[in-house]
Amino acid sequence: MMIMKAIFLIAILLLSFLFDLQAQTQLKAGFDLSIYNPSANQFFDRYQDIDHIVMYNVGDDEILDIYNQGHSMAPTERYTLTFDGDLHLFNKKYKQFPLPKDMDAKLTYFQGIKKMADVNTMYHLMTTLQRDSLKHHFSFYTYTGSAKPKVDLSYYHPVFKGDILKLTRKLEQKFKQWKPIVVTDSIIIMTGIVDKKGAIGKLQLIEGRTSAYSNKVLDFMSGEVTSWWPKFDGGGKRAWQVRMSVRVNKDESIKVAIL
Repeated sequence: MMIMKAIFLIAILLLSFLFDLQAQTQLKAGFDLSIYNPSANQFFDRYQDIDHIVMYNVGDDEILDIYNQGHSMAPTERYTLTFDGDLHLFNKKYKQFPLPKDMDAKLTYFQGIKKMADVNTMYHLMTTLQRDSLKHHFSFYTYTGSAKPKVDLSYYHPVFKGDILKLTRKLEQKFKQWKPIVVTDSIIIMTGIVDKKGAIGKLQLIEGRTSAYSNKVLDFMSGEVTSWWPKFDGGGKRAWQVRMSVRVNKDESIKVAIL
């Protein structure tokens, strides 16, 4: 129970920090719903160091945090499942993981509020997967102002200023010109550092073999993903690591993802 309360408190603090400061939000209610679900027991038998897994959203990003035994206050691993690179790494390490579906939760009545239409409301759902159970953590907020608060991703990570679709199309054209270079890995993942001025540098490969193909991709990305909004928080602008992945599909189309 203490672990669950700690996780719930961390999530509330995280959300409070990320909400747009132009709107005032207030936590009104929260509850946990536990459901018996043994579908992940084989997974926990296979990875006995894992205590529990927490899934939640930050903006449009779906986050999965893994907590090991004895490390309940901070995740030992974090994956952003909406980033193709992290999804690849997660599936590579944890094959056939039984991802639960998000619960469709709606608050239809709250004591003390006569009409839901009289207040601005928003919800947040966090799911914890443990042996034998799923636990859904539901939070209900009210906010002031005419517009719903939005998660400001500049507080979360640097943001690429360019058009990823145009970037992908240009890479597909380059890829055709590189033949007969052999694609050694269907997906490669690279990291770089976006400095305080929004410039990127120190690109390096972290997943995939070093080859003529991966070197071509690194050179291409170094010349194309040059303009960013840097990470910004209460301490000002910060240099921050970003991750990028390039996947070549069977039909030779390409998927570029940036986090």
